[in-house]
Amino acid sequence: MRSDVLNKNSGSFGDQHKEHNIMDVVSDTTLTPDDSGKMIIVNPTAETTITLPTVTHKGWYCRIVLDEDEAGTDTGMDQVVNVDLGSGANLANVGQIHEVDGAAGNFAAANDDFVVFTAAASPGDTIECISNGKRWFVYGFVKDLSEADFSTQATTIA
Repeated sequence: MRSDVLNKNSGSFGDQHKEHNIMDVVSDTTLTPDDSGKMIIVNPTAETTITLPTVTHKGWYCRIVLDEDEAGTDTGMDQVVNVDLGSGANLANVGQIHEVDGAAGNFAAANDDFVVFTAAASPGDTIECISNGKRWFVYGFVKDLSEADFSTQATTIA
């Protein structure tokens, strides 16, 4: 009952069960302000670009996770996935992507308008994108930076 939750001595904390709001993506997708908070599961059928909404939506965020309908095998993806962080908008995005294959990781630099997952990326590679209204903050964990990293261009890591 609601009154139980409001009573500090009740020991009831109400319904605490939460579920992720999951959006499945298989092809080019432009996210909207209403997609904030979603976990985007990407199982591409061809080269796929996920375009984030304009960065002006302060507090907007999502998590993007690669999937290939199989166990998380190294280099198990078979299509390129590009995440467009506002290409051409000169946003000076910031963030870090860390790999689990042994290297130290990488950070976003000037003109890094994309995160590119090559066709040899790994299922489970993940980034989280958060807007402060002026730029994207991007943090991720990937199997190998040579297959998933910040980039100044779509489709290839550069």
